[in-house]
Amino acid sequence: MELLKILYLSLGSLLVLFILTKLMGNREMSQLTMFDYIISITIGSIAAEMSTALESDFKQPLLAMVVYAVVSILISKLAEKSLKARRTLTTSSLILFDNGTLYKENFKKAKLDLNEFLMECRINGYFTLLSKLWHFLHKK
Repeated sequence: MELLKILYLSLGSLLVLFILTKLMGNREMSQLTMFDYIISITIGSIAAEMSTALESDFKQPLLAMVVYAVVSILISKLAEKSLKARRTLTTSSLILFDNGTLYKENFKKAKLDLNEFLMECRINGYFTLLSKLWHFLHKK
């Protein structure tokens, strides 16, 4: 009987997840804000908990999933409608290196040090940038 209940709860949580993701909108991973990413993970965790919590009522995690989705949708709509809210709620890109110039203030804002930046450059195959940066740093 417990296995049947897990099956029903799992299918129910998957259905709710599907509906909520459709309501929240389809965005690529690269377009997600950190807040959207965390909300998605949280909703998924609640859905997983709902599937296996045999002793508790399924309505509580279901309500929690809906609350997280509604808050996410409201914040998204608010950012869409108001420029002031968008500036507060979303983050903008930071330029770290451009045309031979390192922007140290942006490294501080990004909480990123030069070694991490160089490692990311190597991982992503930007070796030309690395050689320019190396020459730039060793001229001083």
